[in-house]
Amino acid sequence: MSSPPSPEATLPEPTEWAVRFGYQLKYLRATIGRETPEVRATRLEEALRAGLQAVPAADRDRYLAALAERFPSWEMANVFTYTPQLTTEEIVEAFLNAAPNFTEEQRETLKVRLEALGLVVTKSKAIEGEVLAEVQTKLKLDPKDEIDPQRLGKLFAAFADTMLALDQLVWNVWRNAAPKSSIRRDLTKGDLRLLVRRSLVGDAEASALQVQQMLESTRQLIAGLLAGVGSAGQNFAQHFHQRYSPEGISTAVRADGGGSGLFANTEAKCWKKYAELATELTQESIESDVRDSVIKYAESLILGTNR
Repeated sequence: MSSPPSPEATLPEPTEWAVRFGYQLKYLRATIGRETPEVRATRLEEALRAGLQAVPAADRDRYLAALAERFPSWEMANVFTYTPQLTTEEIVEAFLNAAPNFTEEQRETLKVRLEALGLVVTKSKAIEGEVLAEVQTKLKLDPKDEIDPQRLGKLFAAFADTMLALDQLVWNVWRNAAPKSSIRRDLTKGDLRLLVRRSLVGDAEASALQVQQMLESTRQLIAGLLAGVGSAGQNFAQHFHQRYSPEGISTAVRADGGGSGLFANTEAKCWKKYAELATELTQESIESDVRDSVIKYAESLILGTNR
């Protein structure tokens, strides 16, 4: 196993080091041009000491000589006594070389100043424009309320997880309960999870409108089933009363031609008719009646909405 490279192994050649360090010195010179000579000398000394820390003592003469070539007079204290004319490229290069050494406070101050110049954006809105207005309307948010991007992402994940599970459940229930129904999920674009994933990554064939249409189909089915369940009891009660109540039995007996004669005879015929019809009241038939009632109500509601 090889050992990690030593600091000396990663140190650039004297000329390259002098070029990089020279940019930093020029940048420093540009920033302290209005300071007193004493301050400039102190800052220069600090910069030189920091720049030479990574250079082995035995090699410092060579590196300083390379640096001296960039400042022939080598009167370093005087070099910083005037404001230099740096090119844009030199300023940028010096800044990039000096940036890793900035303190956290300096970084935050720099962000604010660069943002004021329009060079960087330190904070962006989670959503903007029409999308923001739509969210504000649906959630009754005040226009001044800031939407946190991280919370927006977590809430979306929670909603998506619930909706994806509910979407799969309701269509499985419908397929098993109403296998012959004309109401079916359109899977030409894939299931909801796939369509949402493709839409989020910018797939042109999976638009947000298509996701909304699929969600609307699911919403209609859920609403139809819930409404159907709510009316199933009433529909079953009406059917039961019409067919198995005394009035219903009497009507059935008269329809069979047995409505005339003595009361006792009529009563016997009614009882016989009830006993005959009672054979229909099995667990399976009752479940079937209730299920059919829910399905018919849901279909009428969904198809009526789609028309």
